[in-house]
Amino acid sequence: MHTSQTLTDQRRRPAPVLAALTLALSVIAGTAASPAAAEAAPYGDTLTGWADRLDAAATLLEAEAERPVTRIGSGPLLKKGTSGERVERLTQRLAELGFLDAARRGDLFDEQVDTAVRAFQFSQRMKVDGLVGGGTRVALDRSPQEAAAQMRRSALSMRAFRDTAPDTVILVNLPSQTTTLVRDGEEALTMRSIVGRPSRETPLLQDQITHVIVNPTWTVPPTVLKEDKLPLLRAKGTPGIANAVVYLDGAPVEPGVVDWRNVSPRRVRIVQQPGDHNALGRYRFNMTNPYNIYLHGTNEPRLFDREIRTVSSGCVRLEDARGMAEALLATEHVSTARLDRMLDRQEPQWIKLSQPVPVRFVYWTATVDDRDAVRLHPDIYDLNEDPVPAAAPDPSGPTSADPMPPAQRA
Repeated sequence: MHTSQTLTDQRRRPAPVLAALTLALSVIAGTAASPAAAEAAPYGDTLTGWADRLDAAATLLEAEAERPVTRIGSGPLLKKGTSGERVERLTQRLAELGFLDAARRGDLFDEQVDTAVRAFQFSQRMKVDGLVGGGTRVALDRSPQEAAAQMRRSALSMRAFRDTAPDTVILVNLPSQTTTLVRDGEEALTMRSIVGRPSRETPLLQDQITHVIVNPTWTVPPTVLKEDKLPLLRAKGTPGIANAVVYLDGAPVEPGVVDWRNVSPRRVRIVQQPGDHNALGRYRFNMTNPYNIYLHGTNEPRLFDREIRTVSSGCVRLEDARGMAEALLATEHVSTARLDRMLDRQEPQWIKLSQPVPVRFVYWTATVDDRDAVRLHPDIYDLNEDPVPAAAPDPSGPTSADPMPPAQRA
């Protein structure tokens, strides 16, 4: 039987042991809202609808009796052909959720387990690939009570944002790894993003974009320089960065002829020149925070295909940096043709925004998609135990986000 038909059968087959989380989420998915209506609604109304939807979904989950939840736990990727204790816990969890017959439990990830994992992923509107990585594992491990708590927190935070955000704002939701431009109260642009890894968190900031830089350079940030690039210089005589200039004590040097063994990081600066190879891509959106967090493009578009995109050193990478640049520069009378000419010059060009654009970083682990279905996102920085603030904090002091002195992060 083809896998697609098997998934259809899995969705149609009654599951008397189906756990509350999957059951409730399938019920609250409801009927998709009209795309035209969703596009026409002011963003504040959209957030009100989302918050109401999340509260209603949480109410359904909270009404369910508590049931056992087998936790798979963190560890290496699980896929067809792997085996061991975590696979055994995976099959137990799939059986609890009704995606696998209890008699098929075991420690081998076989064809039937693969089909069950794909059915679960389909039910959660996740990427259907049969791989139990970070996103799928977190979704499987989540209890109904935890899901309801995520929805309540996110609904509360959405209402606070709705009541305090300006009409024009860039919204970065860290758990969903998405960035949205709201202009004059209406959603203008939404795209996938890449945010900081757990060891280098993107902080929850209130800030503003003051400049757009076309063809930016990239200066290797201190942490990356110390932990990655200087060891590479010592081992191979190269920083491993395309089209980069290495500075020692402020002067450019040929890295292959320098003995780097006793050189301290503070004496070294590495600057990557503009171009498609540049780590920031072709666009950088400067902000004003003391951690030098900013938005930018990337030279690794393949990373946007990942379900969990927490791989940066704190800055936010945009899937459609060109689209964001065009949207922000339209008010500065920079046409697409002029932007193309600026790109062709292959040197950094700064455009100051006559009206800085506010940016708000939020932490919503539950959202609602364009089909009116609830989406739950991983608690990437383990903040769900913290109370939800009425508004994003002002960056007036150090945070747990590995703050750096002014330098270019990516």
